[in-house]
Amino acid sequence: MKILSLSSGNRLDGEMSPIVKAQNRSLQQAGVDIMTYTVVGKGILGYLKNVLPLYKYLRVNDVALIHAHYSLCGFVVFFATLLLRLGHKKRLPIVVSLMGDDVKDSNAWNLVVRLFVRFFWSATIVKSEEMKRVLGISSLHIIPNGVDLSVFYPMDKATCKSALGWKEEKHVLFGSNPERTGKNYPLAKKAFSMLSVGSCKLKSLSNIKHREIPIYLNACDVLLLTSKSEGSPNIIKEAMACGTPIVCTDVGDVRWLLSGLDYCYVTNEDPKMIKEMMQKAMSFSGKTQGPAQIKQLGLESSAVAAQIISIYKKELEK
Repeated sequence: MKILSLSSGNRLDGEMSPIVKAQNRSLQQAGVDIMTYTVVGKGILGYLKNVLPLYKYLRVNDVALIHAHYSLCGFVVFFATLLLRLGHKKRLPIVVSLMGDDVKDSNAWNLVVRLFVRFFWSATIVKSEEMKRVLGISSLHIIPNGVDLSVFYPMDKATCKSALGWKEEKHVLFGSNPERTGKNYPLAKKAFSMLSVGSCKLKSLSNIKHREIPIYLNACDVLLLTSKSEGSPNIIKEAMACGTPIVCTDVGDVRWLLSGLDYCYVTNEDPKMIKEMMQKAMSFSGKTQGPAQIKQLGLESSAVAAQIISIYKKELEK
């Protein structure tokens, strides 16, 4: 079966996000014939300009099912396939993966997403139980993004620090680009300023290539994420796979991910509490049992791919 994986190409390099690309690789490794298509635009109107080009693409390419990542891409796919059906072409199943930012605080936005979930998309995947609760639709599939354990795994900390040119001192790694307002870097910076652990540096993942992230995760002493909201944060799962201690605000599914995992803490947005949790996490110099927990939770990329393929098969049978 030929599956068209469609996602945003708004990155500076014009590529899909590393998370979508990684999922496509895992599906290909499982034997799925994946084709890719990117859309470029800003806002709803910018995305809708991609409807006609996608329609033309679908007219000349043999596709069995379309998997769109993010709600705006799901809208584009629906209208492009609607044009196909008006032209007496067969109906194409549409699977849409909603990421964390797709479920917003705005009731108006969620109303639009609910409308498409119920009536226009064949199947919809969300990343956490919280996203499903907010949308209030029982048919949603909860499938967090998986982790490729051949890419993210425990490595020697000293070797990784040396590779990055870091000195032998404590390092807190902020798990995102500080410029992304939803990640709440000011809170991380305030909590870090309260630390009393001797020489310590605050680093971030600003403008870091995805293939280099495993080195950063293995070089740091604690991964810190202070997001205001998340679906199922990939950086947390990647840090777990590297055996890195973690401190994270209570967002998305992090309580489920980190439940019972030593030296990994879920906290509120009190900077003093975050500081205390970081000090506890940095008191541990070894590797956590995160890799085993990833396997136990079924979050290996191959296991997640199997769940997605099951959805593909079910929709194609319809």
